[in-house]
Amino acid sequence: MHIPPYHKRPSWQRFLAGVAIGTIIGYIIFIYMFGELQEKWIEENLALRGDLQDLKLDYENLRKNHEALDQQTKKGLQVTEINIEFLNLEELNIESDRIMIRQLEEAIRKEAAHAVGKSVDDIVGSIDLLLGTIENKTINIDDFRFQAEVKRIIISETLYLSIKLKMAES
Repeated sequence: MHIPPYHKRPSWQRFLAGVAIGTIIGYIIFIYMFGELQEKWIEENLALRGDLQDLKLDYENLRKNHEALDQQTKKGLQVTEINIEFLNLEELNIESDRIMIRQLEEAIRKEAAHAVGKSVDDIVGSIDLLLGTIENKTINIDDFRFQAEVKRIIISETLYLSIKLKMAES
């Protein structure tokens, strides 16, 4: 019995070429979609880790401050949350780098974490300390060094910080 030579027929040659090209295009599409999903997963993972770290820090600060406030019964508002806004991300060309922005927020939130759980009157009394803590810190992320400058601060149950970043000198 003889196997017919299908590889010599133009219709079979077109079919096999189509299968080969389709396989290559499918693989390229698969790699692209996998990369996009991997990037979203990494970003979500970093966000969740940052949230967990913030919650642990907030819990510790609230627990410490609660113990101190149990001894003294003070009336008034307490700071429960920190909200950070960056004013000049476009000027530094990092507005699209969400991972770097998240790391900047975490670094500044860590510096201002001692304010969580304290009364608004205590924070107002030590606002220079809070500003000095944030502004004197050089934030190192990857190969970049940033210096934070607080442009606006609003103290209520939520501590609002409007921050202007500038590149720090080496």
